[in-house]
Amino acid sequence: MSGVSSENAVSGSEMVWRERVAWAYLAHVARGQGALVHLAVSLSGVEAAAEAVRQREVSEDLLRATARSWEYSGAEADLETAAVLGARLVTPADAEWPQRLRMAGWLEGSTPVALWVRGQGMLPGVDSAAVAFTGTRASTAYGDHVASEFAGDLAMRGVSVLSGSGFGIEAAVLRAALGVGGGPVAVMPCGLDRAYPSGHARLLERVAEQGVVVSEYSFGAEPRRERFNGSGVLLAALSDAVVVPEAGSRGRALSVAREAHRLGRAVYAIPGPVTSAASAGCHALIQEGIGRIAQSPANIEVTQIKS
Repeated sequence: MSGVSSENAVSGSEMVWRERVAWAYLAHVARGQGALVHLAVSLSGVEAAAEAVRQREVSEDLLRATARSWEYSGAEADLETAAVLGARLVTPADAEWPQRLRMAGWLEGSTPVALWVRGQGMLPGVDSAAVAFTGTRASTAYGDHVASEFAGDLAMRGVSVLSGSGFGIEAAVLRAALGVGGGPVAVMPCGLDRAYPSGHARLLERVAEQGVVVSEYSFGAEPRRERFNGSGVLLAALSDAVVVPEAGSRGRALSVAREAHRLGRAVYAIPGPVTSAASAGCHALIQEGIGRIAQSPANIEVTQIKS
């Protein structure tokens, strides 16, 4: 009996490994096309879906989505790298998969296949509110101050605080949440084996120690313009609300805010001096009727998004 149990344990372990490899493969070759992948997986299972992609025996939409990378052979290496870095692959089959990504309004073509996660914390679940922050990299002392005040206050109230990892507002948010003992979530525009920006390597280590660093990009992926856009969309989708402490008239912060609005998330903009170009984007969001005015952390009302 003991021999049979051992054999079954090994067999089960091998099966789990094959499934993880299949998910890692699909996450790389069909990134952002989760709706197509999840349908294929629901019909035939993840291993069969991955093999169908390799054999080019899938729908025309999935053929097009995987045309550039279907020959990828690094899925096992990705999982091995994750183990070395203390990271994990979170898939829709896992309990940690964010239910917010299942919400109506999420662009089908943008749905993640899976997420790479590094850190001691967990991705925001439905049992806690989640607020994302975004803003200008060229922040002023005023912007850093209000970003820190809002993020720190929300973190102390038990709200999950999310942000990108860039200079300026995003760095101020992460540091503030860490400073009050929170476990922030940093959404990356590159693989988790890289620090973006490189000057934030230690900051991201601290985030991983108390919270999580997350990306939908495989290891080795460099930060590129389209990946900044993708990480911004993911940041909005993982939240219940988005706060913009300071933003210029152009840039990623406004794109994130508008995407959050399209997804039905609440958007808050913190007004600044009318003479400050760094606050022009916040004022534009308010004028467009997208951003609600937030003058203190108490103004942030979070209605949790649930499936």
